[in-house]
Amino acid sequence: MFKAFGALVAAVAVLAGLVLIGAALIVAIGAQAATESACDVTGVGAITAVTDVSGQGEGGIGFEVPAPGVERLASLKNPPVPVPERIKVMYVAGADRYHLPWALLAGIGMEETVHGRARAASSAGAQGLMQFMPATWGRYGVDGSGDGIADIRNDADSVMSAANYLTAAGVASGGPDGVRRALFAYNHAQWYVNDVLFYATAYGGGVIAGDPDACGAGGEGNPALPPISNDKVRQMLTWAQTHLGEPYVYGAAGPQQWDCSGFTRAAFAQIGITLPRTASAQHDWVAHGNGFRVVLGQERPGDLVFTDSYLGPNQVGHVMIVLDPTRKLTVEAGGDEVGNYSYAAWETHHLFSIWRVGAAA
Repeated sequence: MFKAFGALVAAVAVLAGLVLIGAALIVAIGAQAATESACDVTGVGAITAVTDVSGQGEGGIGFEVPAPGVERLASLKNPPVPVPERIKVMYVAGADRYHLPWALLAGIGMEETVHGRARAASSAGAQGLMQFMPATWGRYGVDGSGDGIADIRNDADSVMSAANYLTAAGVASGGPDGVRRALFAYNHAQWYVNDVLFYATAYGGGVIAGDPDACGAGGEGNPALPPISNDKVRQMLTWAQTHLGEPYVYGAAGPQQWDCSGFTRAAFAQIGITLPRTASAQHDWVAHGNGFRVVLGQERPGDLVFTDSYLGPNQVGHVMIVLDPTRKLTVEAGGDEVGNYSYAAWETHHLFSIWRVGAAA
């Protein structure tokens, strides 16, 4: 069986103009058949096209900034005020770097200091335009002004650091619930979350690039998902290789045009496993109970490689399937088309990681 597997994959690769050593693809990945995942996201809810983010990587889908809940406080008596142009430039810069709607940052700025009009340190010691505690600043403070210094009292630094914190807290992961969790992490109060969302909506809302479905954002996973057998890996990779040369299209999920996560999702569907729609959500899904991380150098065919790509700091933006670990080759929707590419160049990316779906054998 193993010898036939190597010959089959090598033959498919040769047809694509790529000569592979079949033996390099022969590995033991477990003995049991994979079963359908508990994370069924075939109906992912309201998907919105993302057209303001360019570049190869994550699928072009997202979701609207969620509406506020009923429990509010400051926003009940303090209506949103116009954003000073100088401050708006900073919100937009933070939004561009971290791929967030600028209105979400404006919502925080309005809630915290009325866009800098009330910037005195809080009774708890929070400082600056976006009101950071010094300890939090020490971890998440970044330079937004370009002077090489992350200064808690610098407005540009404060806004950029708020965007950094939100993405690190998972604002783009898990749909609207992920947004609410990230805002709750910023200030542990439901009225605060709803105030910010009220203001953000007033300033125009916007689309967050990411999977609108919350599946995978938790930590329970599917304990019934066994290791993936060699037969299943062969089936998945054989299917993937038959699509070589099909065009990469931003936001496409088949059947003959693909983005990276749409292609990966379709490949795993061939063996009865339903992955979430986007690279970020797929990473969260496998990292929270549906697989385990693999050390570089120990990857096997069928493993998933994640990296940050164009979505910016703190956000997974690209996913690849390992084809030949000896030569560090993938099968993926990348570049201009589905192809076999090297993942060696990705190894220095901030969020580079390798994961195996299913339990350890």
